[in-house]
Amino acid sequence: MESHGPVRVRRCRALRCGARARGDGARGAAVGHPRHSKGELVGWVAIEALSVSYGDTRVLDDVSLRIPRGSLVAVLGPSGCGKTTLLRAVAGLLPVASGTITVGGRLVTGPGVQRAPEKRGMGWVPQDASLFPHLSVGENIGFGLPRTKQNDDLYCEPGETSGGVGGLLAGLTRRGRVARAPVRVSAPSSHLAAAPISPDRSRQTSRAARITELATLVGLTELVDRAPSQLSGGQAQRVSLARALAPRPDLMLLDEPFAALDPLLRSALRTEVAALLRGQHNTSLLVTHDQEEALSLADFVAVMRGGEILQFGTPADVYERPVDPWVAGFVGDTVELDGHWRDGRVECALGSLAADWMGVQSRSERSSGGPMGERGAASAPADGTSVRVLLRPEWLTLGARGSAQPTTDAVVTAIAYAGHDALVSFALADAEKTAVRARIAAPDLPRVGDRVTLGICQNALAYPLE
Repeated sequence: MESHGPVRVRRCRALRCGARARGDGARGAAVGHPRHSKGELVGWVAIEALSVSYGDTRVLDDVSLRIPRGSLVAVLGPSGCGKTTLLRAVAGLLPVASGTITVGGRLVTGPGVQRAPEKRGMGWVPQDASLFPHLSVGENIGFGLPRTKQNDDLYCEPGETSGGVGGLLAGLTRRGRVARAPVRVSAPSSHLAAAPISPDRSRQTSRAARITELATLVGLTELVDRAPSQLSGGQAQRVSLARALAPRPDLMLLDEPFAALDPLLRSALRTEVAALLRGQHNTSLLVTHDQEEALSLADFVAVMRGGEILQFGTPADVYERPVDPWVAGFVGDTVELDGHWRDGRVECALGSLAADWMGVQSRSERSSGGPMGERGAASAPADGTSVRVLLRPEWLTLGARGSAQPTTDAVVTAIAYAGHDALVSFALADAEKTAVRARIAAPDLPRVGDRVTLGICQNALAYPLE
Protein backbone atom coordinates (compact mmCIF):
# COMPACT_ATOMS: atom_id res chain seq x y z
CA MET A 1 0.00 0.00 0.00
CA GLU A 2 1.40 3.41 -0.93
CA SER A 3 1.59 6.11 1.74
CA HIS A 4 0.92 9.69 0.78
CA GLY A 5 1.93 11.45 3.97
CA PRO A 6 5.30 12.97 4.73
CA VAL A 7 8.14 10.51 4.98
CA ARG A 8 10.02 10.58 8.29
CA VAL A 9 13.74 10.08 7.95
CA ARG A 10 16.29 9.66 10.72
CA ARG A 11 18.43 12.68 11.44
CA CYS A 12 21.52 12.93 9.26
CA ARG A 13 24.51 11.15 10.80
CA ALA A 14 26.71 14.22 10.30
CA LEU A 15 24.41 16.28 12.51
CA ARG A 16 24.32 13.64 15.26
CA CYS A 17 28.09 13.20 15.19
CA GLY A 18 28.70 16.94 15.25
CA ALA A 19 26.68 17.31 18.42
CA ARG A 20 28.29 14.28 20.02
CA ALA A 21 31.82 15.40 19.13
CA ARG A 22 31.33 18.61 21.08
CA GLY A 23 29.79 16.59 23.87
CA ASP A 24 29.13 19.53 26.16
CA GLY A 25 25.52 20.61 25.83
CA ALA A 26 26.52 23.82 27.56
CA ARG A 27 26.90 26.13 24.61
CA GLY A 28 24.37 28.45 26.15
CA ALA A 29 26.07 28.54 29.54
CA ALA A 30 28.37 31.28 30.70
CA VAL A 31 32.00 30.40 30.16
CA GLY A 32 34.76 31.48 32.53
CA HIS A 33 38.50 31.48 32.16
CA PRO A 34 39.78 28.70 34.45
CA ARG A 35 43.38 28.68 35.65
CA HIS A 36 45.79 26.16 37.09
CA SER A 37 46.86 26.71 40.70
CA LYS A 38 50.08 28.37 39.50
CA GLY A 39 48.07 30.96 37.54
CA GLU A 40 48.38 29.57 34.01
CA LEU A 41 45.29 29.56 31.82
CA VAL A 42 43.62 26.23 31.07
CA GLY A 43 43.46 26.02 27.28
CA TRP A 44 40.49 24.74 25.29
CA VAL A 45 42.90 25.24 22.40
CA ALA A 46 46.51 24.35 23.24
CA ILE A 47 49.33 25.17 20.82
CA GLU A 48 52.62 23.76 22.05
CA ALA A 49 56.13 24.42 20.66
CA LEU A 50 54.80 25.00 17.13
CA SER A 51 57.31 25.63 14.35
CA VAL A 52 56.53 26.27 10.68
CA SER A 53 59.04 26.82 7.87
CA TYR A 54 58.77 27.87 4.24
CA GLY A 55 61.71 26.02 2.74
CA ASP A 56 64.77 27.09 4.71
CA THR A 57 63.00 30.09 6.24
CA ARG A 58 61.62 29.60 9.75
CA VAL A 59 58.34 31.55 10.02
CA LEU A 60 57.07 30.33 13.40
CA ASP A 61 59.65 29.56 16.04
CA ASP A 62 58.57 27.38 18.98
CA VAL A 63 55.21 29.16 19.44
CA SER A 64 53.07 28.14 22.41
CA LEU A 65 49.64 29.54 23.18
CA ARG A 66 46.65 28.52 25.30
CA ILE A 67 43.18 29.79 24.40
CA PRO A 68 40.56 29.51 27.19
CA ARG A 69 37.19 28.14 26.23
CA GLY A 70 34.62 30.72 25.22
CA SER A 71 37.19 33.52 24.91
CA LEU A 72 38.20 35.73 22.01
CA VAL A 73 41.99 35.84 21.61
CA ALA A 74 43.60 38.37 19.28
CA VAL A 75 47.03 37.72 17.75
CA LEU A 76 48.49 41.17 17.18
CA GLY A 77 51.61 41.93 15.22
CA PRO A 78 53.11 43.78 12.24
CA SER A 79 52.94 42.47 8.69
CA GLY A 80 55.22 39.48 8.16
CA CYS A 81 55.44 38.50 11.84
CA GLY A 82 53.80 35.08 11.24
CA LYS A 83 50.32 35.65 12.64
CA THR A 84 48.47 34.51 9.50
CA THR A 85 50.81 31.52 9.22
CA LEU A 86 49.82 30.61 12.78
CA LEU A 87 46.14 30.82 11.87
CA ARG A 88 46.60 28.69 8.76
CA ALA A 89 48.58 26.09 10.71
CA VAL A 90 45.79 25.86 13.29
CA ALA A 91 43.27 25.45 10.46
CA GLY A 92 45.31 22.60 8.98
CA LEU A 93 46.12 24.51 5.79
CA LEU A 94 49.87 24.33 6.38
CA PRO A 95 52.13 21.47 7.50
CA VAL A 96 54.15 22.08 10.66
CA ALA A 97 57.80 21.23 11.23
CA SER A 98 57.23 20.39 14.92
CA GLY A 99 54.81 20.94 17.77
CA THR A 100 51.22 20.03 18.56
CA ILE A 101 47.77 21.61 18.30
CA THR A 102 44.93 20.33 20.49
CA VAL A 103 41.32 21.51 20.34
CA GLY A 104 38.91 20.46 23.05
CA GLY A 105 41.17 17.57 24.02
CA ARG A 106 41.44 16.32 20.40
CA LEU A 107 44.90 16.25 18.84
CA VAL A 108 44.54 17.78 15.37
CA THR A 109 48.24 18.35 14.63
CA GLY A 110 51.15 16.42 16.07
CA PRO A 111 53.77 13.77 15.36
CA GLY A 112 52.21 11.57 12.69
CA VAL A 113 48.87 13.42 12.95
CA GLN A 114 47.59 15.99 10.46
CA ARG A 115 43.80 16.05 10.58
CA ALA A 116 42.19 17.41 7.42
CA PRO A 117 40.89 21.02 7.66
CA GLU A 118 37.26 19.97 7.15
CA LYS A 119 37.53 17.48 10.01
CA ARG A 120 38.86 19.89 12.62
CA GLY A 121 35.55 21.43 13.61
CA MET A 122 36.69 24.98 12.84
CA GLY A 123 35.06 27.95 11.14
CA TRP A 124 37.04 30.38 8.94
CA VAL A 125 36.24 34.05 8.27
CA PRO A 126 38.65 35.46 5.63
CA GLN A 127 39.62 39.07 5.10
CA ASP A 128 37.61 39.59 1.91
CA ALA A 129 34.44 37.56 2.71
CA SER A 130 35.10 35.21 -0.29
CA LEU A 131 31.43 34.46 -0.97
CA PHE A 132 30.43 32.16 -3.80
CA PRO A 133 29.12 34.54 -6.50
CA HIS A 134 26.79 31.99 -8.09
CA LEU A 135 25.00 31.25 -4.77
CA SER A 136 22.47 33.39 -2.95
CA VAL A 137 23.05 34.72 0.56
CA GLY A 138 21.08 31.83 2.05
CA GLU A 139 22.96 29.25 -0.01
CA ASN A 140 26.27 30.79 1.04
CA ILE A 141 25.30 30.62 4.70
CA GLY A 142 24.25 27.00 4.38
CA PHE A 143 27.19 25.90 2.26
CA GLY A 144 28.91 24.03 5.09
CA LEU A 145 25.77 22.32 6.39
CA PRO A 146 24.97 18.70 5.47
CA ARG A 147 23.04 18.55 2.19
CA THR A 148 21.74 15.12 1.26
CA LYS A 149 18.68 13.58 -0.36
CA GLN A 150 17.56 12.54 3.12
CA ASN A 151 17.75 16.15 4.34
CA ASP A 152 15.75 17.45 1.40
CA ASP A 153 13.07 14.77 1.90
CA LEU A 154 12.91 15.44 5.62
CA TYR A 155 12.36 19.17 5.29
CA CYS A 156 10.11 19.48 2.24
CA GLU A 157 6.48 20.32 2.86
CA PRO A 158 3.83 17.57 2.99
CA GLY A 159 2.76 16.62 -0.51
CA GLU A 160 5.79 18.27 -2.15
CA THR A 161 8.73 16.65 -3.84
CA SER A 162 12.20 17.59 -2.71
CA GLY A 163 13.60 20.48 -4.70
CA GLY A 164 17.29 20.26 -3.91
CA VAL A 165 19.07 23.32 -2.65
CA GLY A 166 16.84 25.77 -4.44
CA GLY A 167 13.66 24.15 -3.17
CA LEU A 168 15.03 23.93 0.34
CA LEU A 169 15.95 27.61 0.52
CA ALA A 170 12.93 28.90 -1.36
CA GLY A 171 10.78 28.80 1.75
CA LEU A 172 13.05 31.04 3.80
CA THR A 173 11.33 34.29 2.83
CA ARG A 174 7.80 35.27 1.90
CA ARG A 175 8.96 36.21 -1.58
CA GLY A 176 10.55 32.81 -1.97
CA ARG A 177 7.42 31.01 -0.78
CA VAL A 178 5.28 32.90 -3.28
CA ALA A 179 7.76 32.19 -6.10
CA ARG A 180 8.01 28.51 -5.38
CA ALA A 181 5.65 26.31 -7.36
CA PRO A 182 5.10 23.16 -5.27
CA VAL A 183 4.36 19.88 -6.97
CA ARG A 184 1.34 18.28 -5.37
CA VAL A 185 0.85 14.53 -5.33
CA SER A 186 -2.73 13.46 -5.97
CA ALA A 187 -3.96 10.94 -3.42
CA PRO A 188 -5.89 7.97 -4.87
CA SER A 189 -9.17 7.03 -3.27
CA SER A 190 -8.40 5.41 0.02
CA HIS A 191 -9.86 5.28 3.49
CA LEU A 192 -6.42 6.28 4.83
CA ALA A 193 -5.83 10.01 5.31
CA ALA A 194 -2.40 11.61 4.90
CA ALA A 195 -0.39 11.33 8.06
CA PRO A 196 0.11 14.65 9.92
CA ILE A 197 3.56 16.06 10.53
CA SER A 198 5.16 14.34 13.48
CA PRO A 199 5.18 16.59 16.59
CA ASP A 200 8.90 15.93 17.12
CA ARG A 201 9.79 17.15 13.63
CA SER A 202 10.15 20.70 14.95
CA ARG A 203 12.97 19.48 17.14
CA GLN A 204 15.01 18.20 14.20
CA THR A 205 17.98 20.37 13.31
CA SER A 206 16.70 21.54 9.94
CA ARG A 207 19.21 22.92 7.50
CA ALA A 208 16.72 25.55 6.38
CA ALA A 209 15.91 26.47 9.98
CA ARG A 210 19.61 26.86 10.76
CA ILE A 211 20.08 29.17 7.77
CA THR A 212 17.10 31.26 8.87
CA GLU A 213 18.43 31.39 12.43
CA LEU A 214 21.85 32.61 11.30
CA ALA A 215 20.46 35.12 8.81
CA THR A 216 18.42 36.59 11.66
CA LEU A 217 21.42 36.53 13.97
CA VAL A 218 23.53 38.64 11.59
CA GLY A 219 20.64 40.91 10.60
CA LEU A 220 20.17 39.68 7.02
CA THR A 221 16.77 38.01 7.21
CA GLU A 222 15.37 39.93 4.25
CA LEU A 223 18.43 39.34 2.07
CA VAL A 224 18.66 35.54 1.91
CA ASP A 225 17.58 35.49 -1.76
CA ARG A 226 19.99 38.26 -2.77
CA ALA A 227 23.18 37.66 -4.77
CA PRO A 228 26.56 38.50 -3.16
CA SER A 229 27.15 41.17 -5.82
CA GLN A 230 24.17 43.07 -4.40
CA LEU A 231 25.62 43.32 -0.88
CA SER A 232 27.68 46.01 0.79
CA GLY A 233 31.08 45.18 2.28
CA GLY A 234 29.66 44.95 5.78
CA GLN A 235 26.79 42.74 4.68
CA ALA A 236 29.17 40.41 2.84
CA GLN A 237 31.30 40.02 5.98
CA ARG A 238 28.16 39.20 7.98
CA VAL A 239 27.34 36.45 5.49
CA SER A 240 30.89 35.12 5.76
CA LEU A 241 30.58 35.07 9.55
CA ALA A 242 27.21 33.30 9.43
CA ARG A 243 28.62 30.70 7.01
CA ALA A 244 31.48 29.99 9.42
CA LEU A 245 29.11 29.73 12.40
CA ALA A 246 26.64 27.44 10.63
CA PRO A 247 28.20 24.05 11.54
CA ARG A 248 28.66 25.18 15.17
CA PRO A 249 32.48 25.00 15.11
CA ASP A 250 34.63 24.27 18.14
CA LEU A 251 36.92 27.16 17.15
CA MET A 252 36.37 30.25 15.02
CA LEU A 253 39.34 31.56 13.03
CA LEU A 254 39.17 35.18 11.82
CA ASP A 255 41.84 36.44 9.43
CA GLU A 256 41.75 40.26 9.64
CA PRO A 257 38.04 40.22 8.69
CA PHE A 258 37.55 44.00 8.98
CA ALA A 259 40.70 45.23 7.23
CA ALA A 260 39.00 45.94 3.88
CA LEU A 261 36.20 48.06 5.37
CA ASP A 262 36.10 51.84 5.81
CA PRO A 263 36.89 53.11 9.35
CA LEU A 264 33.32 53.86 10.45
CA LEU A 265 31.93 50.55 9.20
CA ARG A 266 34.93 48.67 10.58
CA SER A 267 34.43 50.09 14.05
CA ALA A 268 30.71 49.33 14.12
CA LEU A 269 30.94 45.86 12.57
CA ARG A 270 33.78 44.58 14.74
CA THR A 271 31.84 45.54 17.87
CA GLU A 272 28.77 43.68 16.57
CA VAL A 273 30.81 40.62 15.63
CA ALA A 274 32.54 40.45 19.02
CA ALA A 275 29.17 40.70 20.78
CA LEU A 276 27.73 38.02 18.51
CA LEU A 277 30.63 35.61 19.13
CA ARG A 278 30.37 36.11 22.88
CA GLY A 279 26.61 35.69 22.74
CA GLN A 280 27.10 32.35 20.98
CA HIS A 281 29.86 31.40 23.51
CA ASN A 282 32.28 30.70 20.67
CA THR A 283 35.98 30.22 21.21
CA SER A 284 37.66 32.49 18.67
CA LEU A 285 41.14 33.31 17.38
CA LEU A 286 41.48 36.64 15.56
CA VAL A 287 44.63 37.85 13.78
CA THR A 288 45.04 41.59 13.23
CA HIS A 289 47.63 44.34 12.93
CA ASP A 290 45.17 46.93 14.30
CA GLN A 291 46.07 47.73 17.91
CA GLU A 292 42.74 49.38 18.70
CA GLU A 293 40.86 46.39 17.31
CA ALA A 294 42.81 43.91 19.43
CA LEU A 295 42.63 45.91 22.65
CA SER A 296 38.94 46.80 22.36
CA LEU A 297 37.57 43.41 21.25
CA ALA A 298 39.68 40.63 22.72
CA ASP A 299 39.60 38.92 26.10
CA PHE A 300 43.30 38.14 25.66
CA VAL A 301 45.97 39.53 23.33
CA ALA A 302 49.07 37.72 22.03
CA VAL A 303 51.70 40.10 20.62
CA MET A 304 53.92 38.58 17.92
CA ARG A 305 57.16 39.65 16.30
CA GLY A 306 59.53 37.66 14.10
CA GLY A 307 57.63 34.38 14.49
CA GLU A 308 57.58 34.51 18.31
CA ILE A 309 54.94 35.46 20.85
CA LEU A 310 56.44 38.22 22.97
CA GLN A 311 53.54 38.67 25.37
CA PHE A 312 50.17 37.10 26.16
CA GLY A 313 47.68 38.63 28.57
CA THR A 314 44.56 40.71 28.96
CA PRO A 315 44.38 43.95 26.96
CA ALA A 316 45.04 45.90 30.17
CA ASP A 317 48.11 43.75 30.96
CA VAL A 318 49.57 44.23 27.50
CA TYR A 319 48.93 47.97 27.39
CA GLU A 320 49.77 48.96 30.96
CA ARG A 321 52.57 46.44 31.67
CA PRO A 322 54.26 45.62 28.35
CA VAL A 323 57.14 43.16 28.62
CA ASP A 324 59.56 45.40 26.72
CA PRO A 325 59.72 48.82 25.06
CA TRP A 326 59.06 47.34 21.59
CA VAL A 327 55.72 45.86 22.71
CA ALA A 328 54.89 49.12 24.49
CA GLY A 329 55.55 51.15 21.35
CA PHE A 330 53.63 48.76 19.10
CA VAL A 331 50.40 48.73 21.11
CA GLY A 332 50.28 52.46 21.85
CA ASP A 333 52.06 55.80 22.19
CA THR A 334 54.94 56.01 24.66
CA VAL A 335 57.12 58.55 26.43
CA GLU A 336 60.63 57.10 26.78
CA LEU A 337 63.45 58.62 28.81
CA ASP A 338 66.89 57.64 30.02
CA GLY A 339 67.19 57.19 33.77
CA HIS A 340 68.91 55.54 36.70
CA TRP A 341 67.47 53.08 39.19
CA ARG A 342 67.80 54.03 42.85
CA ASP A 343 65.99 52.47 45.81
CA GLY A 344 62.80 51.56 43.93
CA ARG A 345 62.64 54.80 41.98
CA VAL A 346 63.99 56.13 38.70
CA GLU A 347 65.77 59.44 38.34
CA CYS A 348 65.08 61.04 34.96
CA ALA A 349 64.25 64.37 33.33
CA LEU A 350 60.82 64.34 35.00
CA GLY A 351 62.35 64.01 38.46
CA SER A 352 62.61 61.10 40.87
CA LEU A 353 59.64 58.89 40.00
CA ALA A 354 58.17 55.85 41.71
CA ALA A 355 58.64 53.00 39.25
CA ASP A 356 57.98 49.31 38.66
CA TRP A 357 60.92 47.20 37.52
CA MET A 358 59.82 45.11 34.56
CA GLY A 359 62.87 42.87 34.22
CA VAL A 360 62.96 40.24 31.49
CA GLN A 361 60.16 37.70 30.89
CA SER A 362 60.99 34.15 29.79
CA ARG A 363 59.41 32.57 26.69
CA SER A 364 57.27 30.21 28.80
CA GLU A 365 55.91 33.16 30.81
CA ARG A 366 54.93 34.96 27.60
CA SER A 367 52.38 32.31 26.58
CA SER A 368 51.21 31.03 29.97
CA GLY A 369 48.85 33.87 30.75
CA GLY A 370 50.25 33.86 34.28
CA PRO A 371 50.42 36.91 36.49
CA MET A 372 52.76 39.68 35.40
CA GLY A 373 54.53 42.32 37.40
CA GLU A 374 55.56 39.90 40.18
CA ARG A 375 59.12 39.49 38.95
CA GLY A 376 60.30 42.95 39.95
CA ALA A 377 61.29 42.62 43.62
CA ALA A 378 63.65 39.67 43.20
CA SER A 379 65.37 40.89 40.06
CA ALA A 380 65.57 44.65 40.67
CA PRO A 381 68.93 46.09 39.55
CA ALA A 382 71.56 47.60 41.77
CA ASP A 383 71.28 51.28 42.64
CA GLY A 384 72.79 53.49 39.95
CA THR A 385 72.02 51.07 37.11
CA SER A 386 71.08 52.80 33.85
CA VAL A 387 67.50 51.95 32.79
CA ARG A 388 64.94 52.85 30.16
CA VAL A 389 62.00 54.77 31.67
CA LEU A 390 58.61 54.40 29.98
CA LEU A 391 55.27 56.15 30.49
CA ARG A 392 52.05 56.44 28.50
CA PRO A 393 51.13 59.99 27.35
CA GLU A 394 47.86 59.86 29.31
CA TRP A 395 49.83 59.25 32.53
CA LEU A 396 51.08 62.84 32.29
CA THR A 397 48.68 65.50 33.54
CA LEU A 398 48.52 69.29 33.51
CA GLY A 399 49.28 70.70 36.96
CA ALA A 400 49.23 68.65 40.15
CA ARG A 401 45.68 67.36 39.52
CA GLY A 402 45.64 63.60 40.07
CA SER A 403 49.42 63.54 40.33
CA ALA A 404 51.03 60.98 42.63
CA GLN A 405 54.54 62.04 41.58
CA PRO A 406 56.72 65.15 41.64
CA THR A 407 55.79 67.89 39.16
CA THR A 408 58.02 69.67 36.65
CA ASP A 409 57.80 72.88 34.60
CA ALA A 410 57.40 72.70 30.82
CA VAL A 411 56.52 74.77 27.75
CA VAL A 412 53.95 73.73 25.12
CA THR A 413 55.69 73.34 21.75
CA ALA A 414 53.06 71.63 19.53
CA ILE A 415 49.51 70.28 19.56
CA ALA A 416 48.24 67.38 17.41
CA TYR A 417 44.48 67.87 17.62
CA ALA A 418 42.23 64.77 17.29
CA GLY A 419 38.81 66.14 18.23
CA HIS A 420 38.08 64.42 21.52
CA ASP A 421 41.67 64.91 22.72
CA ALA A 422 45.14 65.87 21.50
CA LEU A 423 48.75 64.81 21.82
CA VAL A 424 50.50 67.85 23.25
CA SER A 425 54.29 68.16 22.98
CA PHE A 426 56.27 69.86 25.75
CA ALA A 427 59.85 70.94 26.30
CA LEU A 428 60.91 70.32 29.88
CA ALA A 429 62.73 72.95 31.90
CA ASP A 430 65.93 70.89 32.17
CA ALA A 431 69.29 71.62 30.62
CA GLU A 432 68.58 69.46 27.54
CA LYS A 433 64.99 70.79 27.05
CA THR A 434 63.84 67.17 26.92
CA ALA A 435 60.74 66.63 24.76
CA VAL A 436 57.76 64.67 26.12
CA ARG A 437 54.15 64.25 25.02
CA ALA A 438 50.92 64.13 27.01
CA ARG A 439 47.41 63.15 25.93
CA ILE A 440 45.10 65.96 27.02
CA ALA A 441 41.28 66.09 26.78
CA ALA A 442 40.04 68.71 24.31
CA PRO A 443 38.36 71.02 26.90
CA ASP A 444 41.64 71.30 28.85
CA LEU A 445 43.97 72.02 25.94
CA PRO A 446 46.61 74.72 26.46
CA ARG A 447 48.01 76.86 23.66
CA VAL A 448 51.40 76.67 22.01
CA GLY A 449 53.86 78.70 24.07
CA ASP A 450 52.00 78.30 27.38
CA ARG A 451 54.11 77.54 30.45
CA VAL A 452 52.57 74.70 32.43
CA THR A 453 53.32 72.27 35.23
CA LEU A 454 53.32 68.55 34.40
CA GLY A 455 52.39 65.87 36.90
CA ILE A 456 52.37 62.08 36.65
CA CYS A 457 49.42 60.03 37.88
CA GLN A 458 50.88 56.51 37.65
CA ASN A 459 54.11 54.66 38.38
CA ALA A 460 56.66 54.73 35.60
CA LEU A 461 57.94 51.47 34.10
CA ALA A 462 61.66 50.71 34.14
CA TYR A 463 63.33 48.31 31.68
CA PRO A 464 66.91 47.11 31.35
CA LEU A 465 68.91 48.75 28.60
CA GLU A 466 69.37 46.49 25.57
